[in-house]
Amino acid sequence: MKINIPKSKDTNVPKLRRISYSVLIAFIFWFFIKSEDDYLVTQKIPLVARNLQEQKTYKEEVPKDILVTIRGSGRSFIWLALFENFYDDYKAIIDLSSIADQYNFNLNEYYRDNPTKIVLPVSLGLQFVEVVSPKNIVINLDQYLVKKVPIQSQVFISTESGYIQVGDENFIPNSINIGGPQEIVNSIKFVKTQKDTLLNLMASIEKELSIINPNKLVDFDPKKVQGYINIQPITEENVTSIPVQLLNKPDDVEVFVKPNQVSLTVVGGLDAVANILPEDILVTIDFKDWNVKKQFYSPSVKIPDSISKWENLTPNNLEILVVDREEPIKEN
Repeated sequence: MKINIPKSKDTNVPKLRRISYSVLIAFIFWFFIKSEDDYLVTQKIPLVARNLQEQKTYKEEVPKDILVTIRGSGRSFIWLALFENFYDDYKAIIDLSSIADQYNFNLNEYYRDNPTKIVLPVSLGLQFVEVVSPKNIVINLDQYLVKKVPIQSQVFISTESGYIQVGDENFIPNSINIGGPQEIVNSIKFVKTQKDTLLNLMASIEKELSIINPNKLVDFDPKKVQGYINIQPITEENVTSIPVQLLNKPDDVEVFVKPNQVSLTVVGGLDAVANILPEDILVTIDFKDWNVKKQFYSPSVKIPDSISKWENLTPNNLEILVVDREEPIKEN
């Protein structure tokens, strides 16, 4: 018995391939013909400012590129699109050598008068037609100024219970140099660190922090600093024999404070509290507050920044004794 096997439809595949190849070849042939035609194409070209005067800088940002219309063959534009970043001779130049403070460049007029300032790859045979946008560029210049500014921390810190941060963060270096337009630099009082969060600290920590650029037109150095955060256990200490100082003491009478020494308790980090001395604490009474009808006065207390707080001032009320110079001073 003879079995007839139907022919596969795959016999049409070679025919389809021949048609596809023919279409591809025709397209390539058409493409090469059309790529020789001239076209007007609008595209971006890098803008380069040159010959900035010494000790001058930009007061405002200069555009990095401009939009221009260029004439050339299709093939040239294809090569330009593929290899634009490799062409050094593809840019629009503006010369700033004669500008002191401000100048308004009408770009079409400028490049008509200075055709060599539009630089196009010679091998591509391109031709500049006009500037599309922006039509005008205003260059504002200012004196270049350098100054040193302090660093402001943007680090949020918390400690475990029983621990405390002693003082502010210390930075190495504690200030940086910034340079740029005089008007902008003069307005900058400090620079900030990057934001960060450090939680539940139980020991001192050192961390590298980046500096945030205060303005796009400003240079700064260094870009990073070392931040030191002093964490210590909380403790307290009783400090005695702290002298009381009398402010605004008059010259025509004798004035005494009774008693002339006090004591109090300071609370803070272990090292800061352990090293504090009586003379580090300022206790004062102002004679301007004296009144003949008033007997007791509360002193003012100022402690070092390294100490968290004070409490338990003893005694907390003092006397101001005024004695006329002509009267003998009675001893207690």
